[in-house]
Amino acid sequence: MVDFKKRLGMTSVQKKTNPAEIYESLDRKSEVGPLRPSQLFVLNEWYEKRKDKKNNIIKLHTCEGKTLIGLLILNSKLNSKEGPCIYVCPNIYLFEQTCIEAERFGIPFCKFEDRNLPESFLNSEKILITYVQKVFHGFSKLGIDSSSLQIGSIILDDSHACIDSIKDSFCIKTKNDHLIYKELIALFEEDLKSQGEGTFIDIQSGEYSTFLPISYWSWFDKQDQVVSCIAKHRESSDEVKYAWSLIKDSIDKCQAFISGKNLEIVPYFIPIHKYGFFHNAKNRILMSATTQDDSFFILGLDFDVESVQNPITNSALKWSGEKMIIIPSLINEELDRNLIIQKLVTKNDKRSFGTAAITPSYKQTDDYEKFGCKVVTRDNINEIIRDLKNKKFEEAIVFANRYDGIDLPDEACRILIIDSKPFFNSLSDKYEESSRPDSDITNIKIAQKIEQGLGRSVRGEKDYSAIILIGSDLVKFVKSSSTNKYFSAQTQQQIEIGKKIVEFAKEDSPVSEVSDFTIVIELLGQVIKRDEGWKEFYKEEMEKIDQNNTESSIMIDLRDEREAEKSFFFGNYQQSCEKVQRIADKFNSKPQERGWYLQMLARMKYNLSKTESNDIQKNAFSSNHFLLKPKSGISYQKITIIEDNRIRNIRNWINNLKSNEELLLTIDNILNDFSFSVEADKFEQAVKEIGVMLGFVSQRPDKEYKKVPDNLWCGVRNEYIFYECKSEVSLDRPEISKTEAGQMNSHCGWFEEEYGDTVRVNRILIHPTRKLSYYGNFTHEVKVMRRNKLNELKKNIQSFFKEFLKHNIGDITDSTMSSYLVTHKLDFNSLFNNYCEDVVPTPKA
Repeated sequence: MVDFKKRLGMTSVQKKTNPAEIYESLDRKSEVGPLRPSQLFVLNEWYEKRKDKKNNIIKLHTCEGKTLIGLLILNSKLNSKEGPCIYVCPNIYLFEQTCIEAERFGIPFCKFEDRNLPESFLNSEKILITYVQKVFHGFSKLGIDSSSLQIGSIILDDSHACIDSIKDSFCIKTKNDHLIYKELIALFEEDLKSQGEGTFIDIQSGEYSTFLPISYWSWFDKQDQVVSCIAKHRESSDEVKYAWSLIKDSIDKCQAFISGKNLEIVPYFIPIHKYGFFHNAKNRILMSATTQDDSFFILGLDFDVESVQNPITNSALKWSGEKMIIIPSLINEELDRNLIIQKLVTKNDKRSFGTAAITPSYKQTDDYEKFGCKVVTRDNINEIIRDLKNKKFEEAIVFANRYDGIDLPDEACRILIIDSKPFFNSLSDKYEESSRPDSDITNIKIAQKIEQGLGRSVRGEKDYSAIILIGSDLVKFVKSSSTNKYFSAQTQQQIEIGKKIVEFAKEDSPVSEVSDFTIVIELLGQVIKRDEGWKEFYKEEMEKIDQNNTESSIMIDLRDEREAEKSFFFGNYQQSCEKVQRIADKFNSKPQERGWYLQMLARMKYNLSKTESNDIQKNAFSSNHFLLKPKSGISYQKITIIEDNRIRNIRNWINNLKSNEELLLTIDNILNDFSFSVEADKFEQAVKEIGVMLGFVSQRPDKEYKKVPDNLWCGVRNEYIFYECKSEVSLDRPEISKTEAGQMNSHCGWFEEEYGDTVRVNRILIHPTRKLSYYGNFTHEVKVMRRNKLNELKKNIQSFFKEFLKHNIGDITDSTMSSYLVTHKLDFNSLFNNYCEDVVPTPKA
């Protein structure tokens, strides 16, 4: 063998450490060109200024080649002999894609071999490419705690998605047929009832979305029984076994939730230090999109504020790719969700590009499947993506709750439908959303999910796509000034362009076409057929992006919260209380947020003083009735109306909205949730909001005071309507069950005890059927509101508020408003009599 090194006058070839120079030396595939300017900029910035920092965030647009940048950085670290290097993908699909990319570029890499760590990785010869679920769990081959492998550098790609998976790795989840579920629901039955007796009955009946938190005081007091129960069944499933090894010594630092379908146990503080291979790595690099708020890296991954404030980014590039955001319902309300789905996803053999949709849940994919749309699952995802890239476009595809980790570039997706506002899947996230719905943290999380979805179809600088937004809750979130501020500057500008498009379309189209689908088709055509005017308009508008004042408002709060939870986790309770008190004091003007942090303080105080803890919990509950009801000291507050002020209440509600457009969006959003099959919490909140906008004093006793019934309205002369809601009951259920009748009887008794038996009250059960089981009976007169009557009420509410679009609200007299209520059957007598039916007993078989 010829020794070429000897001819070069050296005994060994010095390995390059500059990533740009490494790239030039790689044995790349012939179709691979030079590094792009943005890649060079980022690599040089890292190498010259940041390579020795423990924490770095690389924040780039989707088209700027983050994968190659990350692989070159790790190659540089290998050549610098700084220890083993790992590249972690958010899922197995992107893991496979990354391996293909590494091979194309000639990057030295390896994968797990029969579940064992490759020698080439351990010897720091090759980069280990893997995915988050493979290494972040209780039996990780990379080790846990003190047995963790010492890593040189680790990269998390699509880090926001990785955070969710890492959090899940600490979470014990069981279904309702699991022994742990059965034993713990029995153990905490009285506690759960005290937090919502009606809700607990729904949980027992198996309602999927209905859930309750177990109070922290009961959890603390019974932790020995909890530990014994889980330890006894720890081998029963991987979901229990893998998480148990991580949290078994800190069960008292966990929170627990029980729904009709599952149990969830998750730590308040994510102990990322358990994964020493990540926490103690010499260099930790997170990959992030420019649309994402990276503040959550502080709470979820223990990153420092400075690294989040100063990511490595290509600031010269304000935006990338082309997105026409179209909101059909803003063109005309008749262009609703159902129509758009039917028109755009029906199977079409002549379709010359991919069409995709993203929905929040599998339940909503049924609306697509009936038109021949393919539902993407874990089992068929590779096949479907391959078909799209092979130009098989006749069938549209729909993803359920997959807002990240999927790339649909170029012709694979020219039309993308984002259907409805994303919602949280874990019970802990749902609890936070329901307890602090208006908080910056909740809204930023929702905005990030939407932005992740928007990025699926535009994957390069020259890529383009039309994105259709449907679903009243999503449209309201995107359109409303109170929530669209949570989007990145790039997305905000794209939404503004979308709003202008609506106005242009109305101006330039014949009146006859504004109410049909023609405008949408024409706009789609201008994107797909590459209309020069549109391209230049988009470019001109996007150059106006204001990137100033984009710093996150929650960064310091998340840092302080993590420090408080960290102190609590390690048993320094007094210090944790002092830290949380300082956070709570910042929210004196925001009762819901202050209540949230006071509950956190009460939990941390419990081990120091149970009496003080209960006093603090009372203050928390007084500030925010969606939190835990304290053990003592809270009594139900009756609602009354002293004077005839319903008209004034309606007037005030309308005046709080900024425009006719916001009025229509708000009403549409509320009424959309007032529908059968909507999860119980959203449905009951819609009933409350309908009561408010119709001028009643409106309450959710079960949610706000942990008392029955679900909803209560008080009208003029102290006349009442109370509702028990069964929105999630199957529409083909033949009868009202004995349990449901008993629940309603309990509610009737409660109302009579609180308000007396002489007041006028209409007791309404919202249910798909009015037939009562032979084995059930009602102790009071009960009426039933079924789907047809519910839809009639929704229609009349819409038509009532449309009356005000023609006038200035200040010019409408009280008598005119009263006449509108009568005309649209929303006066009190009509509400009592027009939308309900009598119960029909079922005869004995």
